[in-house]
Amino acid sequence: MVVIQGGIGPTGLSSEDLHVLDLTQVRPRWHRVAVQGPGPGPRYGHVMALVGQRFLLAIGGNDGNATLADVWSLDTTAKPYEWKRVEPEGECPSPSMYATASARGDGLLLLCGGRDASGVSLSGAYGLAKHRDGRWEWAFAPGVAPSSRYQHAATFVNARLHVMGGSQGRGRIVEDASDVAVLDTAAGAWLDRKGVVTYPRPGRRHGQDSPGADSPTELTRRCRHAAASVGSMVYVYGGLRNGVLLDDMLVADDSAATETIAGSISSLASNGRIPHSHATTRTEPQASLPMMDGSMRSSNGDSEMHVDDISERHQSQARRSSKAVESLVEASAAEAEAISAALERARQSNGKLEQGGRFESDVQDVNALPKLPTTNSLSKVVASTESGGALGGLVQLSIDQFENEGRRVSYGTPENASEARKPVDRQIPVCNVSKKVISQLLRPRGWKPPLHRQFILDCNEIVELCECAERIFSMEPTVLQLRAPVKIFGDLHGQFGDLMRLFDEYGSPSTAGDISYIDYLFLGDYVDRGQHSLETITLLLALKVEYPRNVHLIRGNHEAADINALFGFRIECVERMGEREGGFVWRRINQLFDWLPLAALIENKIICMHGGIGRSISHVGQIESLQRPITMETGSVVLMDLLWSDPTENDSVEGLRPNARGPGLVTFGPDRVLEFCKNNDLQLIIRAHECVMDGFERFAQGHLITLFSATNYCGTANNAGAILVLGRDLIVVPKLIHPLPPALTSPDFSPDRLVEDTWMQELNSQRPPTPTRGRPLPSTDHDSVAWI
Repeated sequence: MVVIQGGIGPTGLSSEDLHVLDLTQVRPRWHRVAVQGPGPGPRYGHVMALVGQRFLLAIGGNDGNATLADVWSLDTTAKPYEWKRVEPEGECPSPSMYATASARGDGLLLLCGGRDASGVSLSGAYGLAKHRDGRWEWAFAPGVAPSSRYQHAATFVNARLHVMGGSQGRGRIVEDASDVAVLDTAAGAWLDRKGVVTYPRPGRRHGQDSPGADSPTELTRRCRHAAASVGSMVYVYGGLRNGVLLDDMLVADDSAATETIAGSISSLASNGRIPHSHATTRTEPQASLPMMDGSMRSSNGDSEMHVDDISERHQSQARRSSKAVESLVEASAAEAEAISAALERARQSNGKLEQGGRFESDVQDVNALPKLPTTNSLSKVVASTESGGALGGLVQLSIDQFENEGRRVSYGTPENASEARKPVDRQIPVCNVSKKVISQLLRPRGWKPPLHRQFILDCNEIVELCECAERIFSMEPTVLQLRAPVKIFGDLHGQFGDLMRLFDEYGSPSTAGDISYIDYLFLGDYVDRGQHSLETITLLLALKVEYPRNVHLIRGNHEAADINALFGFRIECVERMGEREGGFVWRRINQLFDWLPLAALIENKIICMHGGIGRSISHVGQIESLQRPITMETGSVVLMDLLWSDPTENDSVEGLRPNARGPGLVTFGPDRVLEFCKNNDLQLIIRAHECVMDGFERFAQGHLITLFSATNYCGTANNAGAILVLGRDLIVVPKLIHPLPPALTSPDFSPDRLVEDTWMQELNSQRPPTPTRGRPLPSTDHDSVAWI
């Protein structure tokens, strides 16, 4: 996604309108974002960055009258969108323009360089982070910057901020040794081509003792260029040198960065502005700063896997600091770490930033814009091939090596999806957490609710499990292509005891069970309402990691943060793991939910989904076209219908009717079901989403089955739970379990057990579940959210 605001042109300052180019679509489109209230106003020379993949920040610049130092923030998760003026605490930078703003993976922003109101170039960097109580704070970054500069470019590779080129004013550009510099925020030191910087380097006038045109230092001498990083690769494009407009691309590999993050992220502690008691032990820069190795790497991604490993180590070290609450660096919100990690995986597996559709907007077709001229020089790339000092040299390389980069993700047609996934499985790392979860939770006969509601995993282990599972989900198609036989499960809603009973009665997904000859398909709504959502979702994720070809999960309407924040999952995470770690875990799991497939097609004859076809879905291809990761905000009416719609009361009610769940939702009649099956050459729709008394219920003359696997839903429905066993001949056999009678006495009775039995009941009384299908709605009037 590309975001543009402000700027200056031949007619003066541009408006303050916010525009977004959505590159996630087949035909990229410009969006004008509707923002309420006052904003930064027209300006130029300012910087913008997306911090924690949530807060869009605009800093500094010039409004035509003065150079500015203000900070504005737009929360992209809150609607209606609104700019807010931020008043950070701490040591604020001076007013500047033409600086750079770069967001580190954990949500820390670094403002580097710039030009002040007097036209003097600035050096150094300032860190800006958001405390959990909502406060923003500036702090000066440690170390000696190699030179002042503006109109430069900067980008992060893990914890290393790469700063390239730039001007120093009055015809001076950054000199050879420091034209490329690195601020290692893990060690608190600046480096340039000569090594660790201990004093500022002077600049050099344009043309003065210029090196050869083909030398690495000459290649990086430029200003007004662009830079970005993908994995360990740093890309630099275009710019201006000696009045000549450039159109080349440079590539360097900072593979040393993947070995640099030894644990400390409290880099700002070294300048004395943050107490060292809040930082981990810091080694000398010379011992902890390996340089670029200079080896040439193609851009088709041998470095993909180790970038995730570094991100995991970086985040786990941050979470292990027991005194981090007061630290500015660790004040970067935990949710920012989770979201950033998910986005990095999305970029590596999809080859693009997947934040599409977050803004509501007016639309303009990008193809209507004037096309830029193309030249042969665009087929040239420069890659690192030799080492020298802190940074390697650069040589020219054909861009043809990058041609097929965007094709690696596509599965092609559904028929070859299974074959296309085979190499993916080899890339999935061993996940020891999944084995621990299965050994401790997959106990169909021996599992008992934990005393004092303690959970078996800590925060880091859950993050590792999510990492492994998310890589698998990200490589699966939106509509799974499955073969019979399959065992199908409906809503579980955190009722882990019922899941164990079903495994006990009808076979479990293990080598000692039936996993070797039958697949398992779960239709969503794994969390909320019940008392053991953490056990339910972590076991299913562990099974997915251990048996990626045999265990399948699709998404339900409760696999969304705005829903499970209200109906129990967030409460359970915080109650069982604490406010900080529980909130982090809840956010990280919800990031994973955005990657879940949305439907499953079995033998091209039976389609399984969570909700239904609603008003909008006529062909399976509409579901297949939905791109993940996806949220309800970025999705369309197709996603809403898929996760939320229900069949009408019975076969006699045809067409589309309003849904009692709330405004904008519909129920669909048997005529819609028959039409959908005919259009797609299907025999049956299997869906979940509604509690039914017998655990399953037929509709539309048997062409649709509603399935619900949790018994005595919310402790009041007294319904049976069921699964469906689909044989190779596509005959469906229901298997039922009935509610257990209430225990007269309990050897485990304690005040903690009493709390466990009552805390969710209070929530369910405040937000009652959707009435069991076939029963009349209660007379009590509730708002629409109560029936979700």
